[in-house]
Amino acid sequence: MLDLRKLEVFLAVVEESSFSRAAERCYLSQPTVSGHIKALEETFGVPLFDRHTREVRPTRAGELLYDYAKKIFKLLAELEKEMAFFRTGTKGPLLLGGSTIPGQYILPSLLGAFKKVHPATKITLKVADSGEIVRLVSEGELDLGVVGASFPAEELIFEPLWEDEIILVVPKGWRLKPSPSLTDLFSLPLVAREEGSGTWLTVKQTLQERGIDPAGLNIVAEFGSTEAVKQAVKAGVGGAFLSKIAASEDLARRELQEVTLPFQIKRHFYLVLPRGRTPPPLVQIFVDFCRKSD
Repeated sequence: MLDLRKLEVFLAVVEESSFSRAAERCYLSQPTVSGHIKALEETFGVPLFDRHTREVRPTRAGELLYDYAKKIFKLLAELEKEMAFFRTGTKGPLLLGGSTIPGQYILPSLLGAFKKVHPATKITLKVADSGEIVRLVSEGELDLGVVGASFPAEELIFEPLWEDEIILVVPKGWRLKPSPSLTDLFSLPLVAREEGSGTWLTVKQTLQERGIDPAGLNIVAEFGSTEAVKQAVKAGVGGAFLSKIAASEDLARRELQEVTLPFQIKRHFYLVLPRGRTPPPLVQIFVDFCRKSD
């Protein structure tokens, strides 16, 4: 393997055009410098300096080695700088997953604020349902995730971050009782998210806690995204349980109307991290950033 110290001495000899001055520059004796050059010549099997002139000049092979040696040390300096960024967490990739609501409505603006503080960070955000994000974090394909439900998984940590409310919305103009009873829910056509959705999982758990079997609901359609659910509601397909965060603009524009339920459906968004693994500095910095955000 090429000895970088010998290569450094070689550079000094070329740049100083002198073995003695190179020895002074490298804090070595002149015989040691000569020994390093001889060792390099034996390694490459060619003379690196023309010894038939009064000046110390590199041969054509020496000139080639000099060019490559400069590139090598430049790359090493860049590598040390890049590794320093990783040590301090100021640069590097961040593989983040978000379930539909945080992934579409919360994390984009949060990541924008984070990028202003850490502009050298390269962020990849994958948006999927909560179950899929949890699986990807568990399998190490994502550094962390933000999801709308917690799951039984010993290998993961679920840390509550932000609170959310899930509301019932219906198409604009639908005439319903001001405060429908639980029984009324069974006759209402509903558009639902797919299995694995944190929103739908929370709705079912809340109903079960109040003695309502979700299987008795009149589900007329299932969709794989919140936006698709909203469009279906606007088209009059049925009502839907939606995160208030996702529905806020539509309610403000009066494109949807909220139905007051006899109970509230509350949940948390959770930070999902691998248990027992020390996160890289950049991941820890982002976790702390999330904890401090509103």
